[in-house]
Amino acid sequence: MSMLMTSTGRWTLALHAQAFLDRANDSGPRGGEKTFSTNWMMGTASRPLGGGTLALRTMLSLEPATISQRKYPELFQTGETAFGKQLIDGQHPHDFFMELAAEYVHSIGRATGYLYLAPVGDPAIGPVAFPHRESAMELPQAPIGHHFEDSTHIAYDVITAGVVEGPVTLEASAFHGGEPDENRWNVESGPINSWAARLRIRPARSLDFQLSHAWLTKPERIEPGYATRTTASLSYSLQRSLLAWSTTLAWGHIYKEVHDRELNAWLAESNLRLFSRNHLTIRAESVDKDELFPHPVLTVVPRPALPVRVFLVEAYTAGYTFDLIRTATSTTGIGANVTRYIFPTILRGFYGAHPHSVIVYLRFRLGADMTM
Repeated sequence: MSMLMTSTGRWTLALHAQAFLDRANDSGPRGGEKTFSTNWMMGTASRPLGGGTLALRTMLSLEPATISQRKYPELFQTGETAFGKQLIDGQHPHDFFMELAAEYVHSIGRATGYLYLAPVGDPAIGPVAFPHRESAMELPQAPIGHHFEDSTHIAYDVITAGVVEGPVTLEASAFHGGEPDENRWNVESGPINSWAARLRIRPARSLDFQLSHAWLTKPERIEPGYATRTTASLSYSLQRSLLAWSTTLAWGHIYKEVHDRELNAWLAESNLRLFSRNHLTIRAESVDKDELFPHPVLTVVPRPALPVRVFLVEAYTAGYTFDLIRTATSTTGIGANVTRYIFPTILRGFYGAHPHSVIVYLRFRLGADMTM
């Protein structure tokens, strides 16, 4: 990841930031147009302490101010709420506080142990979230399988402990399972009622595999009951002087008590940089969607389970970004991507025969490129 790094005394400081100015145009009866910005900034301060290393981390986003009406258009996207109603065909902004965390790392014999404490942070579930993934760095929009794979990257009252032995990492988290509410400026809190566990294997620096499982207590605001989530992912990166390639394969599986249904999402995503300035990006998804039409607002789990229609939706995205300006501390580029969808014929009356999404964007990234 591109970073600006410096040191002061015993502290090592690192900063990364990225912002897109986007113009989205989604076709069809459920489409829409909007100009907005997706953005985030991440800072880390670390120092030796007590024979180990202490790291203080934060991640912030101005999306609550740069995305109006609490969403931007994205066909077939679901998850969370806006103005008390479930979001359909739209993506919510990130919270202003995406992460506030402290982590302490210390050797334990031949192994390394760590403790992660976060009023708001990322528990041990899922692949690297899309704002951090190198394979998604040139895609301003979230995957439509976001709430199957990596939406828990913003969770509250997170406690994680882990141990690293060679290429293997075992970690477990306890946290509050509810998704963020619509007040995107605050830090929420709640009972620690959910857990997650993850196995990570890194046989080489360029290869990262993870398998994780979580129990989430009432993750959605308008759906009662618990959900379980299982994910697996494989990420690979290749860095050369004139070529950089990153790819991610991911699977997410959810069981929802309220509907007594199991749902799956699959993702393949790649970013190829050629000759320093050219970025080619693809993303392919296949997702079981159960929230394309409004549900009754419930307070308790019904018996029998609430029936719901599930539709298999495929989304295929291709994009290109050209870096107009590259300096030692930042890059500025311009690009666009287009998404086409495959879905059951019964949905054509709601989405049209051949809906598509187009995003044109100006992208700014702060930080020295580690591969320059």
